[in-house]
Amino acid sequence: MKGMPRKLFPQDGQLPDDVLGELVDMMFTALAPVIVMGVTTVGMAVLFASLTEGLAFPALALCCSAIASARVGIILAYRRRRAAPPLSSADIRLWESRYAWASYAFAAVLGLLNLLALLEEEPLAHMLVVGLTFGYGAGLATRTAVRPAICTISLLLVVIPTVAGLLTNADDLGAQGAVVYLSQALLLTAFTIAGLETVAYLYRTTLQHLVTRRDLIRLARQDMLTGLPNRLLLQDRFEADIMELQRSGHLVALLVMDLDRFKAANDQFGHLAGDALLQAVAKRLRSTVAEQDTVARIGGDEFVVVQTGIRHDDEARALAHRIVRVLSAQYQIEQNKVQIGVSIGIAIAPRDGLELEKLASCADAALYIAKRQGGGRVMLWAEPQEGTMPVAV
Repeated sequence: MKGMPRKLFPQDGQLPDDVLGELVDMMFTALAPVIVMGVTTVGMAVLFASLTEGLAFPALALCCSAIASARVGIILAYRRRRAAPPLSSADIRLWESRYAWASYAFAAVLGLLNLLALLEEEPLAHMLVVGLTFGYGAGLATRTAVRPAICTISLLLVVIPTVAGLLTNADDLGAQGAVVYLSQALLLTAFTIAGLETVAYLYRTTLQHLVTRRDLIRLARQDMLTGLPNRLLLQDRFEADIMELQRSGHLVALLVMDLDRFKAANDQFGHLAGDALLQAVAKRLRSTVAEQDTVARIGGDEFVVVQTGIRHDDEARALAHRIVRVLSAQYQIEQNKVQIGVSIGIAIAPRDGLELEKLASCADAALYIAKRQGGGRVMLWAEPQEGTMPVAV
């Protein structure tokens, strides 16, 4: 029993934002079930109002209608917001909270409706209540299991009053009627417990699938040795940077670099030392660039930096020279002191192009000249009026 709450409310506070977003997205796909359940519940309340006297059931019909409409509005508003720029973790939690409270409100009204209907001496109403409860539970477990806390609380808000109403009838009727109502109460309780266990299982299975898929996607877009983005992720981030460039008017610099004397070090100290050296280079690069910049490994000893949010070429030059100094400092690889260098070619968007392939071609041409001049140099691609040539900086 000690582990039951943990099973019913699996810990998800440390979920990555993208996984949390997918789980909440799944919950917000329940537009059709929400509409069907809302219409059905309002219809039941209207029917019960016609079978009984008083204002309780008409009032519940109005409440159900208002809450169901609000739930539909929340789902539609979320879909519109989701089509806009990506939501932050706080935004996702806020929308989840809105969905949850609307779900709790509807469940509470439905539970009260069931209880009042079961207190009436109307066997038809009693039969409809049980059927409505099972239908609600089935739909809830199917669509809301991905957020188990919301699912569990909503289900209990309906089941507990319903079971209480069934047990009340078991006390008021004769032996045969008592057995029928008591059996329904026990069955509903048993199915609820089993259903909650199923909810926990569905959540764990879905979560495992999403996390595994996320890890596979990340591995497919990441260099296995250094952990840096590979060409695929570089392309995606570059496209996002170009969109921001067109919005802000800032420049984007593409720095293509090739390590100097790496092959000699790799041959001298061995491939394992060479791999360790590449990892050390990647670590230094990450610590040198700004947080919003992208560092990628695109080949054996070839790296790329996408520098964003700059206003002048001088900022790209300054970063390139800083990288040369940082990467040229001595490395301690196992018991060996290793000294390498780096040559860098730079292209600037939008001046030299807006496509990664075009910019990379310009930066590669500048890098080629830097390597021919002995390495350890920074070359900026420029386009004079009478031709195209790299310029040493």
